[in-house]
Amino acid sequence: MGYKFWITRALKVFIGVLILLFIVQLLKQHSIQDSILFAVTWSFLTTLVFIGSRIYQSRKGVECALCNDTPNSGDKNT
Repeated sequence: MGYKFWITRALKVFIGVLILLFIVQLLKQHSIQDSILFAVTWSFLTTLVFIGSRIYQSRKGVECALCNDTPNSGDKNT
C-alpha cells in the first residue's frame, strides 16, 4: 500500500466527514461560516486519527473488514 492509496483514503475520509458535519451544523441552524469552520477542523482531526490508526494497524498486519484494505501477505509477521 503506497502513498497513492493512503492519500486517496485520506481524501475520501476527509470529504465524507466534512459533508456530514457541514450538513449537521446547518440543520442545527448555525451560520454557513461557522459550519464550514467546524466541519473543516473536525474533519481534519478525524482524518488524522483514522489514517494514523490504519497505518499503525496495517504495519502490525491487522486486517480491517470494514475498510477492505487487507495487508500484503509478505508484510505479516506471525
